[in-house]
Amino acid sequence: MVNSYKRFIQNQFGKVKNVTSNFMSSRDEEDDDTAIELNPQHYDELKAIADKQQTTMQAILDGLVAQYLASVPSEAPPISVEQKEINPLLYLDGLCKL
Repeated sequence: MVNSYKRFIQNQFGKVKNVTSNFMSSRDEEDDDTAIELNPQHYDELKAIADKQQTTMQAILDGLVAQYLASVPSEAPPISVEQKEINPLLYLDGLCKL
């Protein structure tokens, strides 16, 4: 009886270790989602520019992203009546914005 209980506890501990390990590895994969992949040629060009300007690539990229976000319109284009007839939920969306 003590032996089977000990085996049961060891099995449960093994399962917990396995689940914890999987959880931790999935968190590492989530962190990789924030990485951005650059074309190697663009990377080299940006690196050369950063070196010439005595700055970092991060600073250059942050500036480029800020410029892009400033140029993007903040409002969505208006929804046509035809689109609203196809999808009546768009009428509701328009009412909620009022």
